[in-house]
Amino acid sequence: MKAAILYAPHDFRIENVSNGEIDEEECLIRVHACGVCHSEIHQWDQKIIDLNYPRHIGHEVSGEIIKTGKKVKGFNKGDRVAVWTDGKGYAEEVKARTERIFPIAEGIAYEQAMAEPIACSTNAVLRANPSLADTVALVGTGFMGLIILQELRLLGLKKIIAIDIRDEMLKLARALGADITINPQKEDTLAIIKDLTNNKGVDVAFEVGGVQPTLDLTAEICRMEGKLVIFGYHPGPRQIKDLGYWNWMAFNIINAHFRDIAVILNGARVGMELLNAGKIKMERLITNIYPLEKIEEAFKAAKDKPEGFVKSVVVME
Repeated sequence: MKAAILYAPHDFRIENVSNGEIDEEECLIRVHACGVCHSEIHQWDQKIIDLNYPRHIGHEVSGEIIKTGKKVKGFNKGDRVAVWTDGKGYAEEVKARTERIFPIAEGIAYEQAMAEPIACSTNAVLRANPSLADTVALVGTGFMGLIILQELRLLGLKKIIAIDIRDEMLKLARALGADITINPQKEDTLAIIKDLTNNKGVDVAFEVGGVQPTLDLTAEICRMEGKLVIFGYHPGPRQIKDLGYWNWMAFNIINAHFRDIAVILNGARVGMELLNAGKIKMERLITNIYPLEKIEEAFKAAKDKPEGFVKSVVVME
């Protein structure tokens, strides 16, 4: 089968490799799509100390079951599925155990059904656990932020505030259910938040951007004893701008980065059920689609974020 292997920064190579035989509790999946995750961009863009190359990355996989092991129950050849895998997703085939496989409803395109990012977003909402009538802010409304936004809409919140520096993302956030949108490069975010919340700040503030400015702004708009949810992926050093302030404000700091596989898979199950039920809409979030041979272009778009960009997906056909 063909697979894209990362040999060095900006050096993907398409090679023919063997996937090996599945065991009796695994399925073999013909990959139709694999999304480009934000957490992979730094590995592609620069040499990372302590990371070994070549690397078989790619974990946002969806496709069709083409073979099942002897002990597999509940799945059959031909089933459309999303897969949680910890790598090797930029390939024509992947193997997975049944607990890491999730059905895709008819009518949902493969490139829209990526269990891993949906799991991450769902688990962030579950862990943050906003209350009825809370005012919630999302600082960063890219791909993951827009999934979180749609799930927050299901919870009966008072207001959802979307904050981003890209006007096209704010327009999309509004279309997907944000009550208020703010561009901090053009508006006084803190003044607007204070006006909306009787000078208190928001009840729950999600840091989704994964960069220092979004982390700083999230702390500025969160109320005393509010929930400050760190969701954005932060490779490399990040700093709390004023630890004394965070301490004084008695923030309930929630780390929405997950390592426990049981938690991850539960988020995938819940999130995929919402997707299949039509509660999460992905059509407008998949903006850039590339064949496997153009995987470098997919990563470049994910890094550069040209106008209108939300998500890169690599497809195998």
